[in-house]
Amino acid sequence: AASDVYKRQVHGDQNMDTGVKATISLLIHASVLKPCPKLGQALGPLGLNMMAFCKDFNEQTKHIRPDVPMRVKLWAFNNRTYKFILKPPPTAWFLKRVTGTAKGGDKSYIYNGMISVKHIYQIAKIKQQIDPDHKNIPLECIMSMIMGQARSMGYLVGKFAPRPEPVYIKTKGIRQTQFKRI
Repeated sequence: AASDVYKRQVHGDQNMDTGVKATISLLIHASVLKPCPKLGQALGPLGLNMMAFCKDFNEQTKHIRPDVPMRVKLWAFNNRTYKFILKPPPTAWFLKRVTGTAKGGDKSYIYNGMISVKHIYQIAKIKQQIDPDHKNIPLECIMSMIMGQARSMGYLVGKFAPRPEPVYIKTKGIRQTQFKRI
């Protein structure tokens, strides 16, 4: 879990008025962050104390399950201090959890599963409550964004979409699983 630190992007800002050295976006699993090489590569060049960041991050995410990937936006200042905010997991993670699939589709025309509008609504509520970028966006707009992403990942969105029942088909002694379309 601690090795799942992904450095998304670094924006250098040498503006002396703000004192911001860089802005980093990270994807880190909640409450289990430990010093690791990937985290060192992200924070080391900025001169930040990795142990202090780990303690602060784990303290803020101790109420969240350890398997939840949290997005973190971190600002590193010139005086070797930092400030960070937590954002909810990526929308794709929510959609995969709801549908029970390991990954989304490569092509939107391939059927990967179904998701109900109720689940879309619940994901939108979580994003609106936790994500500072979505605080002032109407819930309908957030739902529209999530439905668009669900469709692009190959999920069917409907009023009621239970999990599809597996249908087993034997072909030349090999058991293949396909899903019924409802």
